[in-house]
Amino acid sequence: MTLFFFWWMQIYFRHSCRTHFLGSLNKSLTEQQIICLEQTPFAWMPKLKESLKISRNLLNELVHVWVERRGGFVLNKEIVRFSLLDVCLGLGLRVVRTKIDLDEGFVESQCRKHFDDENVDVKMVYEFLMQHHGDLSVVDFCRLYVLIRICEFLLSSRRGSLVDDFGILGKYNWGSLVYEYLVESLCTASLLLSDEGNVKYFHVDGCVYLLQV
Repeated sequence: MTLFFFWWMQIYFRHSCRTHFLGSLNKSLTEQQIICLEQTPFAWMPKLKESLKISRNLLNELVHVWVERRGGFVLNKEIVRFSLLDVCLGLGLRVVRTKIDLDEGFVESQCRKHFDDENVDVKMVYEFLMQHHGDLSVVDFCRLYVLIRICEFLLSSRRGSLVDDFGILGKYNWGSLVYEYLVESLCTASLLLSDEGNVKYFHVDGCVYLLQV
């Protein structure tokens, strides 16, 4: 066993791709809310189940064979590319139109108006929706619903401003954002394999579900 392989065995790659909260919400969606969601790039969200299995063993293997400069995985001495087309086919997200910049300056979000706490996490948004399900307008509910979806399944970002302009979500290039976010995390994870630090666990952020579709 080489030293490199021994070090690789010490790092456990986890992921942040979940459907727990969203799957629970899907059970109580009204017809009006479903119709509203169908007008967005995320019309498939209501079909997600509460439990979605993603193999961490497979994730470990894929990180191990990821080659950043080739944009793909080495399998049987061949490069299997991971591209924007995979995001388009796997999630049905557009890979053209206006790009989204997660590094833009802070913008006061419409989603924040529902919360007094300075730090709002996904669980807080979920509990708010479950408690006020019948009190919110359809658009306000769907805006927070999509935010949970983005944070749980696509990106580990809590920026409510991503869904503020709810009526024009379709104009954005969600496919490129999801792809670049996941690839950046894969590249960071692969670097840990040759790092001499003491990292034991690392979360691969983004929609790792795409890697086993």
